[in-house]
Amino acid sequence: MKEFRVHSYTIRNYQDKDADQIAGVDFMAMLAYRYNDDYMSENIFCALNAEGGILGFAHVVPDSTWFVIEDGSKPADFVHKLNVDITLNADLNPPEQVQDELWVCILNRAIEYRGRYPEKRARVSHTISTGDLEEMDFYLSKGFDTKRTHLVMKRDLMEEIPHHPLPEGMVIKKWKMASRQEEEQYLEAEAKGDINGAPWSLNHLRWNKGGGDWAAFTAFYENEVAGSVMTWSIGEERGATENIFVLPEWRRKGVAKAVVTQALKHLKVSGKKEATLGVFGDNGGAVSLYLALGYRMMDTVLEFGLDL
Repeated sequence: MKEFRVHSYTIRNYQDKDADQIAGVDFMAMLAYRYNDDYMSENIFCALNAEGGILGFAHVVPDSTWFVIEDGSKPADFVHKLNVDITLNADLNPPEQVQDELWVCILNRAIEYRGRYPEKRARVSHTISTGDLEEMDFYLSKGFDTKRTHLVMKRDLMEEIPHHPLPEGMVIKKWKMASRQEEEQYLEAEAKGDINGAPWSLNHLRWNKGGGDWAAFTAFYENEVAGSVMTWSIGEERGATENIFVLPEWRRKGVAKAVVTQALKHLKVSGKKEATLGVFGDNGGAVSLYLALGYRMMDTVLEFGLDL
């Protein structure tokens, strides 16, 4: 994309030299842009003032559901999503139209993606905390509506963490996934255990593995993956318990409780005081499981979408 000037600012694609400024606004976005190859520079747009200050930035990145768009395994009504986000730098007081111009950039890029698969259902998607009414107003004004509810739950690690036994012959390993073969083994198992049958990309997996205090606790039966959970650090006192899955043949046998419990104990020993996770609000079985493990509600996030 060539640079083009809009009003008193310029919009262009992301460059490596932008990383430090972006880190001062959104550190996690900077890490994704630099180290997660799913985020390509041609899909990231930066608005800069005359002095080179970044007024805002936006991106479009394939969701895990997008990566299965060519495998032919999904029904005709399966929705393949492209995730979008816009961040403004409040410290530089960006003009009101910056957000609109960045939206046009990522929407056009998403439409280009969608044009490659005219027979598929495609959607741009964005999640917003229920407390952020101004952001909701913006996306609603662009034609988005609510598609799904995400629950954020927390578990107090100062409370007792009971032991939950595994089925006979099964073991839990702190799995480093040190080789490409093991990474692919994990992703294949995740696809079987995921509600959408859409695992992370290899890029996303490797990006997570490179993060602070990352660990995976995986249940194996005769060298085959039965279930897994990942943990990583979210600040000094909180850790994540995410990407939880169990293969269909091992469900309702205590595998999920066992692997999550192992992850909780790991976080507690690591000095964390709280663990959090996200779960779809309509996944009643998973919600009941997490309640039984001591998780309680923390926040609600709404998934907004615009069909292309």
